[in-house]
Amino acid sequence: MANLEQWVSDSLHDILALSDRYVAQFMIGSARKSLSAQDFVAHLKSMGTIDINQRVIAFAQELYEKIPRKQVVEKPARAIERRVMEIERKNQNYTLLSDSESDGETVREKEKKKSKDRGDKRKHLRKREESQSSSEEETRKR
Repeated sequence: MANLEQWVSDSLHDILALSDRYVAQFMIGSARKSLSAQDFVAHLKSMGTIDINQRVIAFAQELYEKIPRKQVVEKPARAIERRVMEIERKNQNYTLLSDSESDGETVREKEKKKSKDRGDKRKHLRKREESQSSSEEETRKR
């Protein structure tokens, strides 16, 4: 801030041949309160203490640009809410795809292959033969 005040004081000395600490602080305060560089020049014109010429306008614009401004900082909760809103907007654009006939056929073919595989496994199982003699049944039970 001291560097800015020194710069304003030096510039006022070059432009107006007047350099004062309080005038420099007043100019900085006026520039800080102004909404734009043109607003700052209009404020200087309305006061009527300074004759406005090209050098004063250039000085006012340069001073307005050098004034540090508060940057708008987004709160974390607000940032999360904004991201959620963006995601919801994107999700509204998405739609479900309808099944086409070719997709259905491939699914059916896979199901048929699975059932064939199961059938093949069952074919290789050994079957018990029924014996007719009672003596063989007794030996098998033991």
